[in-house]
Amino acid sequence: MSQLALDGELIRLKSCKLTLSMRLADQDMSGQSSSTASSEQGDKAKELKVTGLIPFVDQPMLSRLFELSLLRDDKGNRKVSRIGADLARAAKIRQVKFFGNITAPEHPTLMAWSVSFQLREHLSVPEVAEAREEPPEATTNQTTTQSAEVIPTQALEDAPPKVEMSSVEKALHYIDDQLGD
Repeated sequence: MSQLALDGELIRLKSCKLTLSMRLADQDMSGQSSSTASSEQGDKAKELKVTGLIPFVDQPMLSRLFELSLLRDDKGNRKVSRIGADLARAAKIRQVKFFGNITAPEHPTLMAWSVSFQLREHLSVPEVAEAREEPPEATTNQTTTQSAEVIPTQALEDAPPKVEMSSVEKALHYIDDQLGD
């Protein structure tokens, strides 16, 4: 039987069960073919599903569990809590947040609520490792200084054209020169 603590506060659940899951995301790259090619989408956060019973006589524990699930930080985000549980320790989960549904229906035969909720890992080990990696430096072939070369007008007139002109362009250039004079 498992025990669970959030921020050092013991969550008193009878018959407490923790279930660990993790989504290994990938995307099908085969298109319409029968290929098995896929692209990795990164390691996603681990999730713990918690189930257990809270006896009717321990109503304050049920109230406290719902209070914990609703806590927010200064920025209005769901509160991150340190977790204490053998399964979390084995999976290297240190911090969690409530997510999804929290339910507490009455148990059909016992005088207790059947509690169920989920906790999602916050700052997973792959996420921390990814944040530590320095982003690759961007390389550009552009220069940051702007400069212009001044060429005297006479030098422009004497210089041969740098680009080969088509016959239409030559004719238009000739007409332009004649009209310009």
